[in-house]
Amino acid sequence: MRRSFITILLLFSIIALWGVASSANAATTRNLTFNHTRLFYYQEGKLARESLFAHYQSIDVFAPMAYAFDESGNLTGGVKPDVLEFVKSHHIKVMPLVTNGSFSPAVSSALLSDPAKQETAIAALIAEAKKQGYWGWQFDFEQMDASSREQFSTFVHKAADEMRANDLAVSVAIIAQISENPNDYPKDLWQKTIGVYDYQALASSTDFLSLMSYDDPYSKGPVVEYGWLKKVIDYSLRSIPHEKLSLGVPLYYWQWNDTTGKRIGIGGRKGIYNVFKNHRVTVHYSTEHETPYLTYWHRAKKYVIWYENERSIEKKMSLIKKYDLHGFSAWALGLELPTVYNAIKK
Repeated sequence: MRRSFITILLLFSIIALWGVASSANAATTRNLTFNHTRLFYYQEGKLARESLFAHYQSIDVFAPMAYAFDESGNLTGGVKPDVLEFVKSHHIKVMPLVTNGSFSPAVSSALLSDPAKQETAIAALIAEAKKQGYWGWQFDFEQMDASSREQFSTFVHKAADEMRANDLAVSVAIIAQISENPNDYPKDLWQKTIGVYDYQALASSTDFLSLMSYDDPYSKGPVVEYGWLKKVIDYSLRSIPHEKLSLGVPLYYWQWNDTTGKRIGIGGRKGIYNVFKNHRVTVHYSTEHETPYLTYWHRAKKYVIWYENERSIEKKMSLIKKYDLHGFSAWALGLELPTVYNAIKK
């Protein structure tokens, strides 16, 4: 009897967590039929596969993080054959990510400073795309110094021209900005990671840009605070045409020690399920940040997890509708609660 009672409590908690009950405004948002592109990132793994096979109908562009360049411009990596076959059989566009090694400054520096290596890299992308039947590529170059700003824009422009001549689409993942003033960013982030992205130049070369509008550097709670997100969108649209801006949407959580104020974890639905299984959880929703969060105690310490559910994703979808954006780029399959798909139906 005790086990049955606990099971019932767990079920009610999960129902509250998912936010099944929506307001009238949320229901209106859900029923909007505006045209937008739903891009989902993918990292190979059991949970990612489960999400892909269960929710493929909600995916317009499948973007596996699967390829990288080395310092010579050689391309390595690939998508699992069974995953690729499944995606293509359901007529989903495939746009793999290609990175500068493991986000290596040495790789990007070597590549961006050598036209011959760039030709090697671009030729490899075109050949692989034709061989595998890809729709295009997304450049996800990170951890680059701002001094490489012009070189990176020039490389993307060159690659886009050659890919477009081969009927391939091109996009770039860009880190969120709120200004071009280095002093507006903590810990020298502008110089070390953010300032390298010239929004206007990159937008003019590509089909669209995926804005990494998460990992809010100022937040002490949600992965992205709603006020910061709106500021990021407003600034981005000064340089990026609205139809080329894909809003980055996080599907993961941040976990905090409420006593020390330190972030102690990042995770997805598996972690949330485990918390509900092992602790007495209280579910909340912040209307200030338009994000749900849950609290629990363990060994006399209070913990907070800020995550995304149907209601919070609906609020982000309302921004995509308001600004008539290209769509969204969600990180990543396997991290999400299942009910978020209710918010992105077409």
